[in-house]
Amino acid sequence: MLTWLFRISALLSLLTISTLTILGGRKKQQEPKPQVLPLPKPLPMALAADTASLSFRVTPLLRSGRLTSQIKESLGYLVRETHGETIVKLRAFVAGAGDSRRVQELVGEIFTEKRLPLPVLTIVQVGDLGDTAAAVVLEAVISGKRSINPAGLAFFAGQNGPSLEAALSKLQNSLQTASLSAADVVSTTCFAARLTDVDSMRKAIGAAFPHTTLNVVQATREPIDASTTCEAVARIPQERAGAKRLPLVDSRVFFLTSPQTVFTGMQLSFGTYLDDADSALARLQHDVTTVNANLREAAVIDAFTLSPAAASALRKTMPKFDVSQAILTVQPVEGLPSLDAAMGVEVILAPAGSASARVLRQELPPLN
Repeated sequence: MLTWLFRISALLSLLTISTLTILGGRKKQQEPKPQVLPLPKPLPMALAADTASLSFRVTPLLRSGRLTSQIKESLGYLVRETHGETIVKLRAFVAGAGDSRRVQELVGEIFTEKRLPLPVLTIVQVGDLGDTAAAVVLEAVISGKRSINPAGLAFFAGQNGPSLEAALSKLQNSLQTASLSAADVVSTTCFAARLTDVDSMRKAIGAAFPHTTLNVVQATREPIDASTTCEAVARIPQERAGAKRLPLVDSRVFFLTSPQTVFTGMQLSFGTYLDDADSALARLQHDVTTVNANLREAAVIDAFTLSPAAASALRKTMPKFDVSQAILTVQPVEGLPSLDAAMGVEVILAPAGSASARVLRQELPPLN
């Protein structure tokens, strides 16, 4: 009897051990170790690209989805349309209540996932994009495989007027002063006070500059006046290949004929005092030294501001860095990608030492 009891007890023990082993194995299968994915690399703050290969593109306005889905779709559009070319610079204009910081996160994730070179980035919140459903529009500077600007590019600082027509007229006058034509303009961005009839506004820009990529946004939700500012980039024709890389004060145009052009991301200023502006420019100076550039070779400086005092501090600080105010555009906007920021600054410039001379005025001979 005892023998049978012993055998039954041993059998129950074996069954218990087997059951625990099976359950333990199932538990291990059900709870795999978590996979730790690497964080996306931080975006660069300055990049250099061949001037001759640069082109410009603007994403279409989207009418479905929230901010995150529209950012993904817009980035997908750029990746498809560039056909393997390098996206050097992105400017994101965000409207609505979405968190504009999602742009940087998604740019890092998507470009890393697709193993694409990371671009520099500027993010600005504006009042309206011309469609209540549109949450974001992206402007891209692309470095291609062909030489399409062999003589270089002319960068026009913002031309301000009481209306879109007035701003475009000023831009046309500046082109004429620089002996360039409307057909040479390859990129135009206008910051309007209100987008009352965006289709008509886009047609007006396209009629003025028939070969341009164009973008028009409402800078703030509640504008203080009706003014509009337009900035542009023009291709220098071969006839002007010998033109020096010098700024024209009256027309606010800067000829950049160096083999490379440097683009920065946006540095934020977190106050309205001189020290705050000085700190932002000093950080930009540090950024551009990584690509052998110096702020004194700047062709364009764009300041997106929430405070007139911050813009005033920037103007007063620029001489310290040997930068002319003739190339500065100050544009009030609705918001920046930090609640503490008062201003964001981006720069386009030539590599250090590429200028043959530096003056504030140049008389250019007319084309024959």
